Amino acid sequence: MWKWETEKAPKGIVVIVHNILEHHGRYAWFITHLRRDGYHVIMGDLPGQGQTSRVNRGHIENFDEYREKVLEWIEVAEEYHLPVFLLGVGLGGLIAVNLLEKVNIKLEAVMLISPLFGFQNTVTTRKNFLASSLSSISKDAKFDMNIPLEDFSRDKEIIAEMKSDPLMLQKVSFNWYKSIIESMKETMENIHKINDIPVLIMYSEQDRIADVDQIKLFSQEIKSSEIYIKNWRTLFHELHNEPEKDNVLYYIESFMNNRMNYIGLITEEVGIE
Repeated sequence: MWKWETEKAPKGIVVIVHNILEHHGRYAWFITHLRRDGYHVIMGDLPGQGQTSRVNRGHIENFDEYREKVLEWIEVAEEYHLPVFLLGVGLGGLIAVNLLEKVNIKLEAVMLISPLFGFQNTVTTRKNFLASSLSSISKDAKFDMNIPLEDFSRDKEIIAEMKSDPLMLQKVSFNWYKSIIESMKETMENIHKINDIPVLIMYSEQDRIADVDQIKLFSQEIKSSEIYIKNWRTLFHELHNEPEKDNVLYYIESFMNNRMNYIGLITEEVGIE
């Protein structure tokens, strides 16, 4: 886990939970701008990803590992005694929502970017998963998710960086996939257990990785007195890594600053450089 503190008088703190296959290092630009706007940031690598493990890369025993890790980050954030925002990207969005269904946490708001409540129904992914499950009974046997990196972003520089990044995962374990699929189902069945909390949901109709219908269903089912839904329409899965990322960041920071104004902390106008 890492902490990045703003050099300004802090308005709040953002806990970021990253997506499948990736790691915290891909959020440098995002973190820099949050700090410039007056927010501390806490983020780490999820179990089995990034710098957390060389042996168990792409593997978890169960979904509890994710919840426990994110809870640790939130507990560190609470030590600052500032409003805490939880931002989940893709898999991180699934983890954030699943956590809110099970634990009563005091957060200022939760923000979801392309939350992974279900995978797009791709034949190739199913084929590779079935091949792996039939060829070995070992729960840590690995298979290739076979998600084209080009499906994450339309930005060619981002894709080139992903292809050359040694910390990007290429394979995941049978048990990882099973745990994720089971948690997707469980999470969608227990939306009603989430306490009232301000929510920002952002997604795109052109997402080739996350099941957009499940995101829409979640948006309809969650009981929140303050919910904002933004469909970016033409963007791909990683909204924050698209050519329009400045606009995406502006939307997120505006949401947080509005919350700050609501609770009596006056904020300055957001500026993106």
